[in-house]
Amino acid sequence: MRRSGEETKKALTTQPDAVPTAGPSTQKHGTARPVQPLSRLQTWLDALNARQPAADRHMLLALAIAMAAFSVFPLANVLLGRFAMDYDLWYFTAQNYLHRRLIYPGNTELSFIYPPSAAAMLAVPAAFGKSALALLLLLLNSLAWLASVVLTVWLVTGRVARQHPLLTLLPTLAMVFWIWDTYLLGQPALVLLALMLGAAVCLRGKRPALAGVLIGTAAAIKAYPVIAVGYLVYRRHWKATAAVLLTLAGWLLAVPLVFRSPAAAVDDLTTWTRRVVLTYSENGISQRAVRSFSYRNQSIVGVANRLLRPVPADGEADPSWKVNVASFGFGTVNAIVVATMLSLGAFFLWCLPRGSARTPREESIEWAMVLLLIMLVPPLSWNYSFVWMLYPLGVATHLTLDSAPRSRARRQLVVWTAAALLVQALALPMRHVAQAYGSTFFSAVILLVGLGIALRRMSTDRCSATVA
Repeated sequence: MRRSGEETKKALTTQPDAVPTAGPSTQKHGTARPVQPLSRLQTWLDALNARQPAADRHMLLALAIAMAAFSVFPLANVLLGRFAMDYDLWYFTAQNYLHRRLIYPGNTELSFIYPPSAAAMLAVPAAFGKSALALLLLLLNSLAWLASVVLTVWLVTGRVARQHPLLTLLPTLAMVFWIWDTYLLGQPALVLLALMLGAAVCLRGKRPALAGVLIGTAAAIKAYPVIAVGYLVYRRHWKATAAVLLTLAGWLLAVPLVFRSPAAAVDDLTTWTRRVVLTYSENGISQRAVRSFSYRNQSIVGVANRLLRPVPADGEADPSWKVNVASFGFGTVNAIVVATMLSLGAFFLWCLPRGSARTPREESIEWAMVLLLIMLVPPLSWNYSFVWMLYPLGVATHLTLDSAPRSRARRQLVVWTAAALLVQALALPMRHVAQAYGSTFFSAVILLVGLGIALRRMSTDRCSATVA
């Protein structure tokens, strides 16, 4: 609930670090002060916030226009018979699945490295043709984009309508290039994000079974969301954990029986597990020998191998281009990777509030850190997968807007949020070089550390206040 002017004035007068909700400042000004950059920014934010109803309508319209514009080019590629990126792969794989042909053929590098359940999901719409499949995927991607924005706002504020426009604007603009990639390539990263945010909503609403179904479905599309099970176990969400495992088993073993015999369904799953999930060597990861260590892979594994071993940073275009700053052996690099993962995991656990008595704000930060870790940890995490940063950036934006103007807390929030955005933005003038050195990876790490420190301070302050 928004504070009245008198309440805000009193809080700012008696408590320097008080946290009023975002809105126009109610402090009275005395003598004139030099206009500082942060003051200008605050004035602009206040003016934007004062026009919330109109801003909401304008942003929805802009979002609809962007969705339509982003859909035109990939749909035109399909309709005109041009190369349509992964849309071609989805249709080819689905047709093979429908006609009971192999989707993981032997003796060749696999084109389709998704779980067999993903092929089963694509099979039905693919029966109506490639155009129908592409149109459905574009519509689904647009709905997922809208759902991700709406759920982000709800998770960080508790309601959707009449929120500060910057809460939607900043994360969307920061991720717009990765959003475009999901449309152009036909990638499901936004769909996965919407499912994971839906799971967070269900967990907060005490519906753990449904949360588990959503996470299990996300993992059935692309495997890495299953990492969230570790968090569910730590937080003792046993119903959600069981629901994830049961849902995943259903997608992997039961649903394929509509198209495959039991023996063929099991063979698909074991082949995918052996050749994709368990394939990692100094020559490549998961059937992507040339691309797996390239600038496109922003995971801990990809960045560590690229910076610490003399491997091609873009083997498809220029095998001679390397960016390594050291020349360690493969075993040493793996030891560094494991140590880094353990360090990030330990930092995450250190930041988490103890017990189950957590505020909604603490829960929103916690889930943002979970999503960041899920992006960083898998062996393959392509750059467009970091569209998931839309939610952590939404959390950071809300924390900034909701902190007291000109307070130390706001300055710190602005500094590390801006640092994450600037590191990410290095890819604008020099995309390949910046990403080869891990710009997207380090941007996510900065967000993770900043959110973790904010969460630790928040929970510590709450516990101190409770004891007092």
